[in-house]
Amino acid sequence: MAESKTASRPPSEAGISQLLRNPDLLRLLGYWRSKRSGRAMPSRRDVDPTEIPWALSRIFLVDYSAQDGFRYRLAGSEIASAFGRANMKGLLFSGFLPPERARFVEERWMPLVRDRCIVVMTGMIYLAAERTSIGERLLLPLAETPDGPVTGVLGMAECEWVIGAVPREVRLSQIEYLPVADIP
Repeated sequence: MAESKTASRPPSEAGISQLLRNPDLLRLLGYWRSKRSGRAMPSRRDVDPTEIPWALSRIFLVDYSAQDGFRYRLAGSEIASAFGRANMKGLLFSGFLPPERARFVEERWMPLVRDRCIVVMTGMIYLAAERTSIGERLLLPLAETPDGPVTGVLGMAECEWVIGAVPREVRLSQIEYLPVADIP
């Protein structure tokens, strides 16, 4: 899957809205921002899935550690079914993706950890055998201590499934990395 990376720039309120077109993704970003309480990022304990029932089928919580990488704590039913699973709790990327795809996904997610960034992806979101999803994905970093390292991810995907050939104009996956320090 080809990928296009756009240079990070300080996003204004309008700039974030231009990157994220889906109102539910903007709503999740607003929720994440409300949980920051003056910190760069909220902690996983600050995120209560029952406060965002409108997103439950499409959200995921992932823990991160340098030893294990990214491990799913929770994945909504739409996320799990995209990978042909009923439950993804406890899975690493390598638990449901071939090795080369697991490495590819981890590389795309690492700036979130390394650079403390929000990640916005548009275009092809998931690849499945007979179908492809086109849409948007938002990855929001979580940290257990106010200025500590990233220890988790709150994410959501919003997409439509395409069966058969994917239109050429959406084959590239666009990705933006937005430093949390630049998020109002």
